[in-house]
Amino acid sequence: MAVGLIAGCSIAVAQQTAAPPDAAASATPAQIVLIRGQRPVDIGPLPGSGVSKDQIPANVQSATRTEIRESRALNIGDYMNREMQGVNINDYAGNPFQMDVNYRGFTASPQIGTPQGLSVFFDGVRVNEPFGDVVNWDLIPLNAIERFDLFPGSNPLFGLNTLGGAIAVHSKSGYSAPGVEASLLGGSWGRRQMQLSGGANDDGLAGFAALNLFHEDGWRDASPSRVAQLFGRGDVSVPSGTLTGTVLASNNTLVGNGLIPSELYRQRPESVYTSPDEARNKLLQLTVSGIYDLSDTTSLTGRVYRRTSSRHGFNGDVYEGFEDMSITYDKVAAPPGSEAIVVGRNGASDPFSAGSGVIVGTPIGLISRTHLDQTTTGAAGQLNWNLKTHAAMVGASVDHNSTRYELTQRLGLIDASHNVYSDPDAIGDQYYAAANDVPGNDFSGHSTTGSLYFSDTWTPAPEFTLTSSARYNFTRVSNQLLVRSSEGDVALHELRVNNKNLDKYVFSTSNTEESFDYRSFNPALGMNWRPAAGLNMFANLSRGARVPSVVELGCAFDDTPVPIDPTHPEGGTIARSLRGPGCNLPTTLSGDPYLPQIRSLSGELGARGQFSQATANLQWNFSLFRTDLHDDIYYVGVADGRSFFDTIGKTRRQGAELGLKGSAGPFELSVDYAHTEATFQSPFYVTSPHNSSADFNQNSQGIASGGIVYLPSPTAGDNSGLGTYRTILVKPGDRMPGIPLHTLNLQSRWRAGEGLKLGLGMQFRSSTYVRGNENNRHQASGSDQETGLFSCQPAQCAATGFQQDLVPVGRPFANSGRLGGYAVFNLDASYQINRRTSVFLQVTNLFDRGYASAGRLGVNPFAPSVNGAIGASGWNYNSSEWQNSTFVGPGAPRGIFVGLNYDFDARP
Repeated sequence: MAVGLIAGCSIAVAQQTAAPPDAAASATPAQIVLIRGQRPVDIGPLPGSGVSKDQIPANVQSATRTEIRESRALNIGDYMNREMQGVNINDYAGNPFQMDVNYRGFTASPQIGTPQGLSVFFDGVRVNEPFGDVVNWDLIPLNAIERFDLFPGSNPLFGLNTLGGAIAVHSKSGYSAPGVEASLLGGSWGRRQMQLSGGANDDGLAGFAALNLFHEDGWRDASPSRVAQLFGRGDVSVPSGTLTGTVLASNNTLVGNGLIPSELYRQRPESVYTSPDEARNKLLQLTVSGIYDLSDTTSLTGRVYRRTSSRHGFNGDVYEGFEDMSITYDKVAAPPGSEAIVVGRNGASDPFSAGSGVIVGTPIGLISRTHLDQTTTGAAGQLNWNLKTHAAMVGASVDHNSTRYELTQRLGLIDASHNVYSDPDAIGDQYYAAANDVPGNDFSGHSTTGSLYFSDTWTPAPEFTLTSSARYNFTRVSNQLLVRSSEGDVALHELRVNNKNLDKYVFSTSNTEESFDYRSFNPALGMNWRPAAGLNMFANLSRGARVPSVVELGCAFDDTPVPIDPTHPEGGTIARSLRGPGCNLPTTLSGDPYLPQIRSLSGELGARGQFSQATANLQWNFSLFRTDLHDDIYYVGVADGRSFFDTIGKTRRQGAELGLKGSAGPFELSVDYAHTEATFQSPFYVTSPHNSSADFNQNSQGIASGGIVYLPSPTAGDNSGLGTYRTILVKPGDRMPGIPLHTLNLQSRWRAGEGLKLGLGMQFRSSTYVRGNENNRHQASGSDQETGLFSCQPAQCAATGFQQDLVPVGRPFANSGRLGGYAVFNLDASYQINRRTSVFLQVTNLFDRGYASAGRLGVNPFAPSVNGAIGASGWNYNSSEWQNSTFVGPGAPRGIFVGLNYDFDARP
């Protein structure tokens, strides 16, 4: 598997520096390596050591520019979901450019907080962002891609953070794509797209440029997308080598309004829970690379790059502190200066009576503004040998990342369309956070990685290849965090203008600086055996590592005991992270401790082959795979309203893949099936208050208020002393959320007549568990009925005994913790008007199937009322009537698109 990854990295640069096709006679072996008639594949981020695909001991999947264009996909993730084995997507954000892409149970996602396990490279530059290792799919233009390869496993040649696979994207050049290509598309949801690209070459000079402009209103309410991508590349070829420069720029505005409660989905799937959730992404990436031939068998390659990106977020959400809100000022119902109790559970002066709650002056929305700047610079050099029986390379690289993140928040209101807005005049005067932005974070982080690596593909006999590789990494991660201190750990609604400690609560900050070093040595070994024509058997074993990202280290859980109240140490202790600010991403960070790096052990065993006849051709592949992670990192809830990154022990991804692809006459058919088991392998606790199997006994808390004696339950000391209140226990073998056990892609194509092509595709995904149901035990039954706390005052315990607190009536669980399986069909047709011009039709979700690809457990305040007052937004101000719900990411309904292609190929 790692060997396969090794073979994949070279491609990126080999294509980047390839000589013109008609110059093969003058090209050196380092530029063009032909092995058994197959196209050479680079086996690292730098080119030069090319091998054929049948020498790669892994199930490598590839896509050419023609296949990408004919798929009409919006981005790489969209293409992979339709066409490749073992891939599925989760649409947590509700935007076609912000999907989680899962491959063999590992994820590349634009969402901070999602465990990342795939590396993505564009022309050899890793595009996973430093802050959270996320991948912004909207920053990669499809019409600039010559080819991309999907490599499975923990290949060390792709460097740090490649746990489950790597995607190596290679751009077009003036050599590989001369001429002009243009495409116009329009259709459902106001979608409009223009793609334009052109390339040319002459006397060793080549140039290429691509532009992609995309706009749509979105099929859901208030969900527009605007994408503008530009790519340019120049190549200079001389007798001894090639020099290449590229520029990649994007300026995009994406609105993804996320998941919606099942109740709202059943009423109107296009609705939103709250809005807006806007992200403005900008990118400028510059690279210079080259290859220099030292001899007929030896070459030197290198690259330097600089990548700068910014992300501005404007998010409107439900204010999660509302349920605990104690006092508000009602401007209409009460005279100036008076105060009224607002929703505890029921919203009356007696919190357990059937109160209606107070509407006027109560903030129910939260507005967050984030600003993220990231810069990555790096350089790499590699020496390559392409001998008769060896394709070898040694290299070194250094990459430096810097990140700056800022957050401010304020309280707001929600209108009838569920839009969150700021209107201080309509909110109680005492709420400081209604009229002022409250700072949350001022974070900066740096990481530097230096690496040494080597690879050797040895072919001692024509039917046998042995591949070995290894990489040594050294990484230093440094963070500086300026966040609200524990003194400022006050909910936004409790920041009152007349509080004498207001300045301390708002502006009191703590400055934390931390620096951690990581080292790893990751080897890989693989083999290929070709016992007969058309049969290739392979196996590999590899080791990988992922260093915690700057956001994971900045938001790691610290269980160091500290006094609950520093002024009264006799009142007991609490974990340090539980006394300071929480970490509800993308909101709050906290300076916290070291996390170990994730280590992976990956293996694959498989075979592939081909049967060919005069009238038919069939290709097939089969593989078994497993990847085990140690010290895996997960975004874990450790207490109500507090979540952190923490080590959860072992996890495993294992399964099987089967692919068939054939043609007979005018017909083509491909079948891609994958069975993927993604499971937790170590027990751990996670807060999940909307899971029916959670512990709702208040006596299971592992802490006590100062001066209060309480009667703990038998599990109050579990979970590292934190207790099990509102938590679930995840056990070995429990399946991870969002990963279907079965995926199946079918593609059929028919050349129906002169210039006419018809295609029908299907994507089947089996059922999945939702987030919050990591223990797989949530049921649509029971309620969150709590057991009241048993406590007493120390001086009165002997006389009065323990007294039990009153608790409100529980809210029922009415929805499952799983999403149903689904099958979606897509239809496409094209007609070639003449050699250069064609028209096409695309119908997505042909049968208008309703389905959801992502979900989580939560609570819905837009609930029907018995006693509660209902505001203009539909918000129920009696929180005891809120609905425990499964929030889902609905799939898009039927979409119809038409377009025009123009292709002037300048090649003879």
